[in-house]
Amino acid sequence: MIRDLFVFLQGTATDAGALDAAAAFAKAHDSHVAALSVVHTPVPFATEWGITGAGLDQAGYDLLRKLAEDTAQAARDRLAAAGVPHEVRVVDSPLAWPEEVAALHGRYADLCVFGGPLADDRTARFAVGFDALLMHSGRPVLLVPEKVKPMVPPRRVVLAWQPRREASRALHDALPWLPRDARVDVVVVDPEPTALGHGEAPGADIARHLARHGCHAQVAVVERGVRSTGEAILDHARECVADLLVMGGFSHSRWREQVFGGVTRTVLQGARLPVLFSH
Repeated sequence: MIRDLFVFLQGTATDAGALDAAAAFAKAHDSHVAALSVVHTPVPFATEWGITGAGLDQAGYDLLRKLAEDTAQAARDRLAAAGVPHEVRVVDSPLAWPEEVAALHGRYADLCVFGGPLADDRTARFAVGFDALLMHSGRPVLLVPEKVKPMVPPRRVVLAWQPRREASRALHDALPWLPRDARVDVVVVDPEPTALGHGEAPGADIARHLARHGCHAQVAVVERGVRSTGEAILDHARECVADLLVMGGFSHSRWREQVFGGVTRTVLQGARLPVLFSH
């Protein structure tokens, strides 16, 4: 059951889609939406002489605070217009990265909703925020690409299946809000039948599990060909006009540099439908 939804506001055009998606889920599940706007103050850094401030003066802080407040007010107006129970928080983060604060707030929700990357964004801000929610909130993340409106509830679902814990976690995070008669394509890309992997019939076991939950599940064995695995999954989702893609998310963080696994990165950049990621 979804009772609490969390939206980490990025201060970009994609916030609107994330808020609209959260509002749609809130109406369908009688839920509450909490949104967070963080003041992006520079984090102090350590030197051989101790902790050093980043040199932000009062005028600089006031500007950053105003940007966060403006982002929060736009979210309040949008959620109020949608008519759903909500709260929008504005938080300072003088001693932590904003994304770390967001991951903390996300732990008190059933589902995190995050706007997708902007087409012309050349910064790492989106990747850092998505990584924080996926890897550190402990909650599933619904990615809503720019100008995409989710179908609530989703009727046609694609499950990108691998016999790994992340994919199983994603599926079972999605099950509580899938309708009983949902059509689910269990997509396996160039599967190799192995005893400790897909087994003799790749995708068959998880399809039977879905059927016991009332879903109309079918296995789709997809040949990758010259495409990447992520491209093959997205192509299948587009061809069957899926409402939702469900998959495990993978990431490896090194300091503040975010390095996503190949499939995750391809889907993040190319998805034109909502994607539920879990780790």
